[in-house]
Amino acid sequence: MKNIKILILLLFTGIFSIIAQQKKFVTYKVSEGETIQSISKKLSITPFDLLKLNPDVDKDLSVNDILIVPNKDFEPGNEIVKIDLSMISAKDIIVDNYIYHEVSKKETLYSLLKKYNTNIDDLNKANPFLNGNLKYGEVIKIPLQKIDEEIVDSATKLYIVKPKETKYSIARTNGISIAYLEELNPKLKETGLQSEDIILIPKERIIASSDLQIHKIEKSETLFSLSNLYGISQEELLVANPQLANGVNEGMLIEIPQKEIEKTEIFNDKILDGSEVNIALMLPFNSKRDSLDFKNDRLLNITTDFYLGSLIAIDSLGKQGLSVNLKVYDTENSEFVSKKLSQNSEFNKYDVVIGPMFLKNVKAVSNNLKNSGTLILSPLSSKDHISINNHNLVQEIPTDSQMALEMLQYVKANYKGQKLILISDENNESGVNYNNMINEIKSIDTLQNMTLIKPKKGYIKLDVFKKSIDTEKENWILLLGDNELFVKDVIHNLGVLPEENNITLFAFKKGKNYDNIDNNYLNRVNFHYPTSNYFNGELESCKAFNSIYRNKYNTYPSKYSMMGFDMTYDILMRLATSKDIVQQGVSQRLLTKFNYIENTSNSILNNGIYIVKYEDLELKKLN
Repeated sequence: MKNIKILILLLFTGIFSIIAQQKKFVTYKVSEGETIQSISKKLSITPFDLLKLNPDVDKDLSVNDILIVPNKDFEPGNEIVKIDLSMISAKDIIVDNYIYHEVSKKETLYSLLKKYNTNIDDLNKANPFLNGNLKYGEVIKIPLQKIDEEIVDSATKLYIVKPKETKYSIARTNGISIAYLEELNPKLKETGLQSEDIILIPKERIIASSDLQIHKIEKSETLFSLSNLYGISQEELLVANPQLANGVNEGMLIEIPQKEIEKTEIFNDKILDGSEVNIALMLPFNSKRDSLDFKNDRLLNITTDFYLGSLIAIDSLGKQGLSVNLKVYDTENSEFVSKKLSQNSEFNKYDVVIGPMFLKNVKAVSNNLKNSGTLILSPLSSKDHISINNHNLVQEIPTDSQMALEMLQYVKANYKGQKLILISDENNESGVNYNNMINEIKSIDTLQNMTLIKPKKGYIKLDVFKKSIDTEKENWILLLGDNELFVKDVIHNLGVLPEENNITLFAFKKGKNYDNIDNNYLNRVNFHYPTSNYFNGELESCKAFNSIYRNKYNTYPSKYSMMGFDMTYDILMRLATSKDIVQQGVSQRLLTKFNYIENTSNSILNNGIYIVKYEDLELKKLN
């Protein structure tokens, strides 16, 4: 649903009031010796009604206290108008005297008219597209129905404006927008705010501002994911939307207090004045197909997300002063098309080509641009690019061997005499040289007390783990292997061991085979592993990107959206500074770390690898 700026989400039951054009109440200054009883008698009202109008006033009055009292000159017919909101549902919102209602299943025109006490003419006038028909899921406008009643409701109270107070100060004090203050008090738009004016304000301070938007809850969303997406706390969400306390349900419309973060840049790096970069994106859109199936075509979704993230990076850098000339090419995921495109002489003018996505297509482009001086970024393939002989080739995703080596270096650097237990799979599917790894690990334990465990017939008995664990010290268990059954077996057996056993499990590769393993088990064994991606939603840069992406594209950013941003932003930033990207050190963006090194084939590798661990069911970055 498109973001809608609203004044405030009102209470879902009850009524609210707006002041009529003539004042029904005026102020009264207390004189010496006066009491609630004497003033009530003087004004011909009961003490109860006087205190009801002035709930903040003590029974013991002081000289010059200002009270709110009925205006004896008020003309009948100008009573306060109230609006009945007793029918409002949890999904409804109110903006500018209209209820915005999402049509639910089985809801009929008759039931809606009856529920909201409106008529077909008013409904069609507010919604010209209706033509008397309702469609499930569409949002329609329903005029609020006014009723005649007395004074103030349970959600608002009368307030006397103090000297030097402004609309802004009153709105801010009560946690509302100026627009909402004016909606409660329409006369303020005409006459402005005067000292001792009597106005309506919320009875309790609420979280609101002039920057609010509506969010439609999607499937599987939680308070945690919403908090990360918009960069606000779960407590703020609950205060703004009390109905969330009963659960986050798909289809609900909730209020999101917006922050100024949208107006900031995600990163603010130093760009040389007058810098200009020419860039080409080579991505497999397959745009020549008769139709594009975003629902079922995973590659199309990855490609589009990567592209949209890249556009935000280019826009952000442009605002910081970098001139970016961009051209996009559709490789159609074809080696032939990739090769033919890159034979065009215009590719010699580009500072960098991001793409193609797959290794065979990267190789075709690389061969054509080998002598051009144009950098070629391979964005998504973790396969070793060593077979491509091009010193301008940049492999962005670290290989499995790089990951394993980084994990090994971390273990070496932090080893302090823990019990080492090495578990090695018989079936090496990762491409990592296990024999070399085993020898390296053995060299860590100078006392040669390391225990080596291998599965028999693909299985390791629980008793083997129990006998290997040292109950008196910390146990570091190093897992070499990525076979699904092997991994599940090891982690399950370790996870059911008594909690007094001090266990830390290190994997040298975390593939998809870990995705279906219970996080409680991973948390129990203090699971450590290397990764090329790490996202911390609490960082201001990540909050800013989420907010910008959501507002720009009306959807969540995926991992590939963030990778598109990271890779485009980082390489353009480096090229704006120097053509030598290897010598510029380490940088960390939203999801990705960049630490460029030279490969043995003279190409360039990104060795930006995070070591992370499970702690309290969350991931924590260790380097």
